[in-house]
Amino acid sequence: MTTMSPELALVDPELRADAVARLPPIYVNSFLESRALPVERVTMIRPSAALAYLALAIVRTCVFDAVVFASVATCVLLASLIA
Repeated sequence: MTTMSPELALVDPELRADAVARLPPIYVNSFLESRALPVERVTMIRPSAALAYLALAIVRTCVFDAVVFASVATCVLLASLIA
């Protein structure tokens, strides 16, 4: 099987006939055919991984909230000392 340039297939009638002959057959109602769908493996979520992710998310949220609270409290304290 040789590689063929699409431009040459449009210009040369012999190459065009060869290119059309290599195309797969197209049926009018081929979209109605049912094909077997590939079977996907179902990945099971382990409870330990889900609990570890939940714990990590809670800890990250608490740390972020504490940092925001401390920075706001520091800004308020500095503003009250200056004023």
